[in-house]
Amino acid sequence: MKYQLDYQSSLAGHITEFIMFKRFQGYDYVVETGYLKQFDMFLVNRRYAGCVLQSDIMQDYCLQTSKKSVNTRAKLHSILRHFSLHLHVIDPQSKVLPESMVPRKVKKTRFYPLSPLQIHEIMNAACSLRPKNGLRPHCIHFLIGLLYSTGLRIAEALALNLKDVDENNRTLFVHRGKFGKDRIIPMSDSTFHAVEKWLKVRSCYATNGATAPLLIAKRGKRLKYFHAKSAFIKLCALCGMADTPPPRLHDLRHNYACRCIAQWREVNEDVNALLPVLSNAMGHVDFSSTQVYIHIDAEALRQASIKFNNHHKRSQEKTS
Repeated sequence: MKYQLDYQSSLAGHITEFIMFKRFQGYDYVVETGYLKQFDMFLVNRRYAGCVLQSDIMQDYCLQTSKKSVNTRAKLHSILRHFSLHLHVIDPQSKVLPESMVPRKVKKTRFYPLSPLQIHEIMNAACSLRPKNGLRPHCIHFLIGLLYSTGLRIAEALALNLKDVDENNRTLFVHRGKFGKDRIIPMSDSTFHAVEKWLKVRSCYATNGATAPLLIAKRGKRLKYFHAKSAFIKLCALCGMADTPPPRLHDLRHNYACRCIAQWREVNEDVNALLPVLSNAMGHVDFSSTQVYIHIDAEALRQASIKFNNHHKRSQEKTS
């Protein structure tokens, strides 16, 4: 199995089964295998021979990791708790790591609200990218609009091939997104027309084979994340958005979600009832991941209020 590690403890079989179970649920569980490998080596070093988990061995492991950062311990202990819950279902004699032993990760909301006008300014600024008569300005212009109008992850957008564009049904096909999920993204009229326009420009620079990349920065070469990121940062700075921290490409996805929620609120739709719809469109495994965008939406209002107050304060200072 891809990414499989060589577990050696007495619980090696159960750990492998647990990873297979999580991947079956749609999680890639790549990083997590490394966390479980650390626990597996801990059991080997302690010469643990049990076929189930005991409370004392889990407590010893948590104690050994006590000098690590809060976020690291939260990840290690959380994975162990999930594994202990899985093993407890198989064998009730196996103990469960108490939730109280999993540290709370310190999470800060990182979100840069962007208005439709700001998005328009950034896209227009793409024409200043070099080479001015080349493909790159057109590609970055299209990419920004695509992310903002579909909520695609940047990695998903960069991985799109021509065969993933269904012009008849006006959809995009995302093959194995972040959680290994395939999904179909419907395109609005404006997005579809932007895709048509981009395909015409693209055809002058590259072949149109089914497996050819949709997004290319130069002849036939797939656009890379680094080049997309650096171009976006440059465009935001040109448009006066040089805050600390500055906008990210991922903020386009956040703004898409907030815009959906805001539009539902404007027509008095039940946002909570529609979250599963948004969750499916954004490729989340469960809609609990989507709920964070409600908080981000509120954070956007708070940040907008702060910016307005600061602007009002500066205006008063100039007139005084």
